[in-house]
Amino acid sequence: MAWDVRPTTSLEEFADAIGAISHYFGQGEPDHPRAERFSRALPFERMHAAWDGDRIVGGAGAFPFEFSVPGGTLPCGGVTVVGVLPTHRRRGVLTAMMRTQLEDIARRGEPIATLWASEETIYGRFGYGIASWSGEVELPRMYGSLRKPADSSARTRLVSLEAAKQLVPPIYDRVRLETPGMFSRTPAWWENRILADPPERRNGGGAKNIVLLEVEGRPAGYALYRLTLKWEGGSSVGHVEVIEAMADSPLAVRELWRFLLELDWVATIRAGLLPIDHPLLLLLRTPRRMQMRFGDALWCRLVNVGAALSGRSYASDAEVVLEVTDEFLPANTGRWRLAGGEAGRTDAEAELALDVAELGS
Repeated sequence: MAWDVRPTTSLEEFADAIGAISHYFGQGEPDHPRAERFSRALPFERMHAAWDGDRIVGGAGAFPFEFSVPGGTLPCGGVTVVGVLPTHRRRGVLTAMMRTQLEDIARRGEPIATLWASEETIYGRFGYGIASWSGEVELPRMYGSLRKPADSSARTRLVSLEAAKQLVPPIYDRVRLETPGMFSRTPAWWENRILADPPERRNGGGAKNIVLLEVEGRPAGYALYRLTLKWEGGSSVGHVEVIEAMADSPLAVRELWRFLLELDWVATIRAGLLPIDHPLLLLLRTPRRMQMRFGDALWCRLVNVGAALSGRSYASDAEVVLEVTDEFLPANTGRWRLAGGEAGRTDAEAELALDVAELGS
């Protein structure tokens, strides 16, 4: 069956399309106020809906991002809220949405699509490959001492969510532009996705806190964290959840984590989505006490192979000819010569043959 997949044009359609994935998170009927807030970051036209007659049975969105790559940035479609109602699973709805969405991303001149996968077996068949890994860490507070003493030039202070709108984004952007795999954030994204703190997002924890780190009076780092207090037998068994911690220098990274590791009234520090080369492990006096679990993080899909390969820098100017296979977007299939940082079509003999999903990795 050929499914009708098209962009949403109203808040009602937008909410119904999101409802396809919200069903699996137990959120019940489409929530129009929540959908309206979400639409401030994801425009209606970037949310595709799959229709069965007059009913929406699936949805797939793509945020318009700027994506950091080695040596620069590229426009990127950040795929999100992908879902199909259980009444229509295994009937080709997802495939139809993925094809339409990728074609739309290509038309918009975004050479890369990226996503965080809820299940790691879903997206490989659509040309996505694992581009990065991340770690979740847990550390007893009693083992949070750092190897080096505190630096007297660093100071921390708590700031309000309102003040953070001005203070925090410049720090994030300095880190983002030096770190491949990070995304740009609009003011609406900051306000509604990062700094907003609705009770339904707290998962039983306390309010979101924001600490600003200054080095010699200059804002150099920040962290968003949440405290969950719990007491047993007269002692704290609560934890602090580090939602996000960014700093623009090694010194700032160290002093920001010193603050987080020394928070009182908690027994455990938890943090997720840390890069696997995060310096925290090397900063600790007793690193073996920290538990770390690795998992897949960012998945990447080259939508326009030539533009994607040409849009980043390389450690070497060596030349290579690639034979690329892309069954989902056949325009990418063929031989590509990568030389001097530029990729173009060629008839030369290939030195390496690979699928587009492997290029994404």
